[in-house]
Amino acid sequence: MHFRSLLALALVVPLRPATAAEQVVVPPKARYWMSATTANGMSMGGGMSQADMMKMAIGGGGASKLLDLDLGSTLAPTGGGPKADALIPPGMNMGASLPLTTPVAKPAQRASEREDDDFERPKGKLLLFWGCSEKARPGQPVVIDFAAMAAGQVPPNLFAGERIRTARPPSSSNSKTFGEWPYGDKNPRSIPANASLIGNQRVEGNYSPPISFELTQDWLAPLTLSGRGNGASGQTLAWNAVPAATGYAATMMGGGKSSSGEDSTTVVFWSSSDVQTFISGLTDYLAPAEVQRLIGKKMLMPPSQTACAIPVEALAAVDGGMVSMVAHGPEVNHVSPPRPTDPKVPWVQDWVSRTRYRSTAGAVLADGELMTSMGGMGGSRAGSDAADAAAGSAASNANCPPPADTSAAAAVGGAIAGSLGSAMGSMFGGKKKKADPNCPQ
Repeated sequence: MHFRSLLALALVVPLRPATAAEQVVVPPKARYWMSATTANGMSMGGGMSQADMMKMAIGGGGASKLLDLDLGSTLAPTGGGPKADALIPPGMNMGASLPLTTPVAKPAQRASEREDDDFERPKGKLLLFWGCSEKARPGQPVVIDFAAMAAGQVPPNLFAGERIRTARPPSSSNSKTFGEWPYGDKNPRSIPANASLIGNQRVEGNYSPPISFELTQDWLAPLTLSGRGNGASGQTLAWNAVPAATGYAATMMGGGKSSSGEDSTTVVFWSSSDVQTFISGLTDYLAPAEVQRLIGKKMLMPPSQTACAIPVEALAAVDGGMVSMVAHGPEVNHVSPPRPTDPKVPWVQDWVSRTRYRSTAGAVLADGELMTSMGGMGGSRAGSDAADAAAGSAASNANCPPPADTSAAAAVGGAIAGSLGSAMGSMFGGKKKKADPNCPQ
């Protein structure tokens, strides 16, 4: 071959240096995830009963421990239907094991049963703020029109900012066989205040290999949120440094103030990110490496930061809403068997486990004032009695709203819930839900 032809070929197909053979990695048969949250203040997290959430809002229950267990497998169950149990350490004080229940698929809803005829086109706007600063930065707020969004005109900068890399836990959609605890929103199980995750965690079932690993990291310490200032002078969030926290994020969302007689709704959203962002994964469980990356992008606050100001313009625009905060925590991973040191030996994984941690806190924002509980409104005992009564009624008929409560705590809570509900309904569109005739009016 001519020299020039050889040279041209070398430029097109560069030669690769010889490398060691890449190790063959066979994915695991089973994935087991433990998600542990410490929820404090008015933090409404999954896995809590209605009574727990209401008592937390009133300020009588302290921080709550939440736990979600998810087991996904590529295997079909042997010897009957799927069955698996999480064998927990004695320090959890919850018995010897927790059942991992396989969800039952629900039949598809028929078109005649839907309420599409009751759809209302959304009205109003979204005011988008971001960044820790006493004054809104240039270009804020970004104003988003709901009607234009409903017509398919989604602004290109609505979900601006760096994409958040969140991991997908095992689920029915990504597993051949799946089990979870707790099972269903209507069957939460409270976790004792003195429960500890430290110790041996095991899983035994008929659709996964036996799983066993040790945990030395417990639930994170509670995140305590407070505020300095008001709607006129500004509001600065402050919190304690949570040991083992890898980063922080805060958001505010609520209904905006509307002119009298105006048939529209305003939603006000703010986040502590230095980069414009709307509803994103900043408060979801995030791996430590992703937290570090987002801190570098100035979308998350570093673990050394313990204060953040909400712009006074955002406070002036909001009528009532919720402030939510998260302290991201560590992540513990186990795999069996360990990776062979010889790259020629395939790594055939039996199972992997992931335990992830976070601590959350929440507060109500009303007239620029931050309230981490409603315990001082209407009397703590009266408020607790009202919470017990409402939760009891809701438990007796899960489709019915709790009975009316005339306490000051309920009045503020109802106003905030109404403001948020109206705002979110207008933003994403909604339906006028028909009243249940079996519920007391």
